[in-house]
Amino acid sequence: MQAEAEAQKLTWAGYALEARVLLKLAVPILIAQLAITGLGVIDTVMSGHVGTDDLAAIGLGSSLMFPVLMVPMGILLALTPLVSKRFGQDDPTAIRRYLQQGLWLSVPLGLLAMVVLMQPQWVLDQLSLSPSVYQLTQDYLIYVALGLPGLALYLALRFFWEGLSLTWPTMAISVLALLVNVPLNAVFIYGWGPVPAFGAAGCGIASTLVMWGMLGVGIWFVRRHPKTRPLTAWQASDWFRYRWRQGMADILSLGVPNMLALLFEVTLFSLIAVFIAKLGTEVIAANQVVMSYTSMAFMIPLSLSLAVTVRVGTAFGQGSLTAMRLSVRTGLAVAVLFSSVVALVTFSAREQIAAFYTQDPAVIAIALWLLLLAAAYQVFDAIQVTSAGILRGLHHTKTTMLVTFVSYWGLGMGGGYIMAFTDWWLPPQGVGGFWLGIVFGLILAAGLLQWKLWHLKAGLVKKGVLV
Repeated sequence: MQAEAEAQKLTWAGYALEARVLLKLAVPILIAQLAITGLGVIDTVMSGHVGTDDLAAIGLGSSLMFPVLMVPMGILLALTPLVSKRFGQDDPTAIRRYLQQGLWLSVPLGLLAMVVLMQPQWVLDQLSLSPSVYQLTQDYLIYVALGLPGLALYLALRFFWEGLSLTWPTMAISVLALLVNVPLNAVFIYGWGPVPAFGAAGCGIASTLVMWGMLGVGIWFVRRHPKTRPLTAWQASDWFRYRWRQGMADILSLGVPNMLALLFEVTLFSLIAVFIAKLGTEVIAANQVVMSYTSMAFMIPLSLSLAVTVRVGTAFGQGSLTAMRLSVRTGLAVAVLFSSVVALVTFSAREQIAAFYTQDPAVIAIALWLLLLAAAYQVFDAIQVTSAGILRGLHHTKTTMLVTFVSYWGLGMGGGYIMAFTDWWLPPQGVGGFWLGIVFGLILAAGLLQWKLWHLKAGLVKKGVLV
């Protein structure tokens, strides 16, 4: 506590200490994100050894599952700023209330996601799939859907302990899930002893077991760690002690806009993939190459954003303008620093990056242009996602939702479509038009969110919320 108190001073030493605290939170989140990504890679590789149809089923099923997961994830993410603020206020009663209401809310969210994924026919029927891929995709989604209630409960626990500045459990559980997923996949995909080979559906079975296992480890952790144990030492009657309006309304008021912002972002890239499908195989492949690379690169600012939410939320709870300034300035500075390095690497090594994914000269040529555009937006992307994390810590998610809609769907998608297929502004740019739209959309988002932060800070000081 003494070290953190020293960090409240707006000096170089204070900023350096705050940067260390921020990275201590962000690095485990980054490792956890990489581990979760690794789960998808393992599913893809291991199913690919069974056959092309199984590989296609995993790819399509994952694409359909991801937007559904954004609903419980986006809503329950509100627990982190709510808990971190109460943590800064030293209010364990409110923290306990938010956790209980978050767990209650995760049940219908998980069940809703499960029901949606178990009825994939309304989407699959619209696609021109072979009977084999259709059936394999449906089987995979039905099996993996059974794990979503457990995953939703785990997410409530995860965002609770991250609000208490505990991020290493997320890392440990995610890495453990990655390690366990490999033998489970081997058993259920290829068969072992009395267990038959399920193929792509085996990935769904393994994923479901992993999700429920993550919940089990999460429960074990919160009941034993000294920081979380007092907050989870419940009697049976405690589950009905607090009125739902006291906590659930707060979670929904922050979580629903946050969920919509995530959906706007996810659907943007999904629709781009649909629109460019008519431009040819090489264009589709090049777009996938750059999407894969930029998704990995985005994990760095995303992890910083989640960490800065905790720091800003805690400072907000303390009512300290100095602490908030320290966290905001440090978070933005670290994000810009790392994103500048990523932009430089992307620009200077774009040929090597493209060649890592493919040896097709036509695909590489298109990917080089798209990687150049990707390098151009890295800093702006880092600023906007970090600003969104800061606003989340200050309990302002509606602004992020509106800015995301205008920037991504208005300028990003609308402007991108115009530049891709019309000559209104430029000669038709094809897939590059969409990526130009992304560049301009992220620049707009970064500017609008920074403008909101500036005005919000002044308003909080004027109201006496921050001193």
